[in-house]
Amino acid sequence: MRWRRRSTRGEASVTIRESVRLKRFLPALTVASIVFFIAPAQAHADLIRGIGLLLAGLLEIPRSTLAGTFNGPPLIGTALGAVGGAINGIGYVTQGAFEILGSAIPLAKAVAPFLIPIFI
Repeated sequence: MRWRRRSTRGEASVTIRESVRLKRFLPALTVASIVFFIAPAQAHADLIRGIGLLLAGLLEIPRSTLAGTFNGPPLIGTALGAVGGAINGIGYVTQGAFEILGSAIPLAKAVAPFLIPIFI
């Protein structure tokens, strides 16, 4: 059941669920904008590098499989390319996850004064 607030002056009616979503979204948007404008450049670089490594890890198995197929005997190259791609892909995904987690440390140092009130 969706409840609607009646508009008295011709405004568009807003559901209660939409207003709750908006109230949840605004603090997240505020924190994201603070992080974007205040965070050091090294944190941005680590975050972007981590996302790139995650994507490279996902695409490593097909890339290695194709490279093994074309560079060696087709059946053996395909099998060894898939195994090597899986090993390299796991490495890329792990490294990307650590880069993203490592970028949180400078971000936390930059954002902490805005999120933690100081009562002195």
